[in-house]
Amino acid sequence: MKNCKKISATLLIIFLPAIFISLYAQKSVELKYNVTKGDKYNSVMHLDQDIVIDANGQTMALDQIIDFKMSTEVTDNTKEDFTTKSTINAVKMTQGVFGMQITYDSEDSTTLQNPMVAKIAEAMGDLIGASYSMVMDHKGHVKEIDASAFSQNDDIANNISSGSGYAIYKEGKVKVGDSWEGDVTPLKNSDMKVNMTYTVLKITGKEATLGLNGTIKANTMDDSELNLDGTMSGEMTVSTHTGWLIKSVIDQEIKLDIDQNGQTFPATITGTITTTSEKIK
Repeated sequence: MKNCKKISATLLIIFLPAIFISLYAQKSVELKYNVTKGDKYNSVMHLDQDIVIDANGQTMALDQIIDFKMSTEVTDNTKEDFTTKSTINAVKMTQGVFGMQITYDSEDSTTLQNPMVAKIAEAMGDLIGASYSMVMDHKGHVKEIDASAFSQNDDIANNISSGSGYAIYKEGKVKVGDSWEGDVTPLKNSDMKVNMTYTVLKITGKEATLGLNGTIKANTMDDSELNLDGTMSGEMTVSTHTGWLIKSVIDQEIKLDIDQNGQTFPATITGTITTTSEKIK
């Protein structure tokens, strides 16, 4: 009898993890943005990308690492939608080309002593303190976005509008294995279309992990031909309580044509966007 009890206890220990995994796999939650006016978040967007340009048969390679420190506040919240205002507080960019590497850091004035950083500082400096606003419904569909402050920095604006910092949620509850599609709203100055497929990979008590696969297409930007075609894939972890992003890691590969002085040069951009966000208590 004692041996039977020992065997039963052993089997219980072995199968308990499987039982809990099965229960979690069947758990369903409704993902949506449950925010309050006045909520504040700090976030960091880390962009690591390589750019290869084919110019008249010659190849130019450029690698960039850019970090954006941002703060976001929920400025309005109704039954239908909510509004956020995000501000870029700091920018750091390390760029390598032709064997040379230069660094611009808005929080380190000594980097400005390099004359080659002057042009970068001029462009990036305009971003410090710049804000953009978004109006979204509680499922993440963007109703309005104002990124006019970044009109001279299309790359930054495109990353903001690409959906790496927010998700579009399905109506009703979801469980592990469920998938749905969402179209990310593009900027007004382009015809960019971002279509994302979300798949629930894991649900815990406080977090949900979503798998992402998407496509990016655009023909024009600021009335200029672009012919952009790309893919995105990765994962996003969000709060099951607020729907807010905790962390996303998204790989992207983009092919496009760059127009300069009446000439068109094909280019390829490959990189990873890592975004983390944390509520300010």
